[in-house]
Amino acid sequence: MFHAERCDFCGRCLEFCPYVNYDLERAQTEMRDLVAGGTPPIVGACVTCASCNMVCPTQANPFDLLNERQEASGALGIPEQAFKNFAGLSGLPSVVKQGDPGKPVMNICIVGDMVRDLLENPLFEGLTIVEGADYFCTVGYIHLGKPSPVAKEAQRFIDNLAALNSKEVVCFHDDCYTLLTSLAPEFGLKVPFHPVHIFEYLYRELLKRKDQLKKVALRVAYQAPCASRYTPGKDYYLDRIFELLGVERPLRKFERINALCCGAPLMARDRDRAAVVKGWNIKDAKDAGAQAMVFLCPMCFLNLRKVARDEGLEPVFVTELCRRALA
Repeated sequence: MFHAERCDFCGRCLEFCPYVNYDLERAQTEMRDLVAGGTPPIVGACVTCASCNMVCPTQANPFDLLNERQEASGALGIPEQAFKNFAGLSGLPSVVKQGDPGKPVMNICIVGDMVRDLLENPLFEGLTIVEGADYFCTVGYIHLGKPSPVAKEAQRFIDNLAALNSKEVVCFHDDCYTLLTSLAPEFGLKVPFHPVHIFEYLYRELLKRKDQLKKVALRVAYQAPCASRYTPGKDYYLDRIFELLGVERPLRKFERINALCCGAPLMARDRDRAAVVKGWNIKDAKDAGAQAMVFLCPMCFLNLRKVARDEGLEPVFVTELCRRALA
């Protein structure tokens, strides 16, 4: 939700954006135009990564205003087929794979076919696994410049998870965690269970096995999903995971608050620009001396794995990295 009363038109949000080369004057001018109801060029140039929300000093959430204007104007130029493809995900069959009594539920949203093999992991033994349309958070609509379905479907999503009667719901997909912990309160919705990010869950399970872990000697670059901009605090658990595993995370330009989008949101409208963003990301990882690129988001993994491999970086999902440490 954009908070107009907090915006002082400082322009830092758009000046920070790594995908456009705005000086402070242009950033301030376009932000004033945006707040006044206009559709300045930044609306169409936006990558939908939400980084501008993170750097806003008054927490006005400028990206939320950009996203609303994208929906109203169609400035992103998303092909109609992309909307149809995404809407089709709401027709996926819902599946509940019952686990052990007393253990948490883990929601894999609509990414099941992308991560099925990753679930064959001792760290997930006994969990109830749910997926499909009933457990689809719809947050991906934000990348299509169409945020209204997210607010519309949020209560349904929460109710379906609550009906599983679990005190904790582990979110495998970062988008789901974002909805439950960041967006739901903005929509005025209560979540009657405890959402647990996959990082927190993995860290807890690794701690239980701390004395049996073997070190994973690897220098890695971490690819943060765009949804992570809404919930940066959970990166604490990723740092602790890397410490437990003996993984080194060398400093690089494009990480943490400066992390880049993987380029996937651009693929439907500008593949050339997406390739440029991918190139920045991979070169930065290599320049830092990384041996592998670690992923949390299935879409980031699918979008960057080939280019990473081609440049000598091993693409590895964070859950697989954890599994390697199990003796």
